[in-house]
Amino acid sequence: MIPPMTWVQAPGAPWWFVVLLALAGGAVGEVLRRRLAGGGYRLDDEGGPLPRVSSFVVPLSLALLWGLLAWRFGPLSGWALTPAYLGFAFVAVALAWIDADVHRLPRGLTRPAYPLLVGQLAIASLASGDWDALRRAAVAGAVLWVIYFVLALLAALLGSGFGYGDVTLAGLVGLATGYVSVATTLVASYAAFVLAGVYGIARLVLRRGTRKDDIAFGPWMLLGLLVSLVVQVRPLF
Repeated sequence: MIPPMTWVQAPGAPWWFVVLLALAGGAVGEVLRRRLAGGGYRLDDEGGPLPRVSSFVVPLSLALLWGLLAWRFGPLSGWALTPAYLGFAFVAVALAWIDADVHRLPRGLTRPAYPLLVGQLAIASLASGDWDALRRAAVAGAVLWVIYFVLALLAALLGSGFGYGDVTLAGLVGLATGYVSVATTLVASYAAFVLAGVYGIARLVLRRGTRKDDIAFGPWMLLGLLVSLVVQVRPLF
């Protein structure tokens, strides 16, 4: 049996692997861009202009993400862990774009992501023999789901705040980060709130919005996830 992974001391991926996956991410991102650019994900009651941000941010983002994730996780679990995070990065970019546009996280993306991510993480545990990581991911996913569910209930009573799409996404964030360590999950959660808070304050300072405006939280959850995965956090336990 292969010994469990030592996350902080994991060897880096070769440069050619990082470059290859970055280029592949850009190509896959271009396909995704063409699907998102026309706003085909919008429902009948979701009108208004399309995002002012150029859709080319999609392939650029996915190229950067795949390159970073290849560098961070490449050789771990006998190279079996990288596909789990590459697949989730694809879903994350699509979710971030849609949520930023219409403040909705489609169940058609979030729900299928669960078995996809769990299955790929299970393959990584099979390759490494580190089943504790998979159990930790399941616990982290469940805990984050419950926390966000409570926040969504409170938000419903107050008439604003978290939506139930954020609850579903929270479980995915817990799975993806909990596999690495509990500390990674904590960093992802903290970073999401800090980044969203900074963005909200910046909007007020620049007079681009008011305190009553709803801010899509999904993109900040996903950005916090990226920060926690790329930064090598020493596990708490």
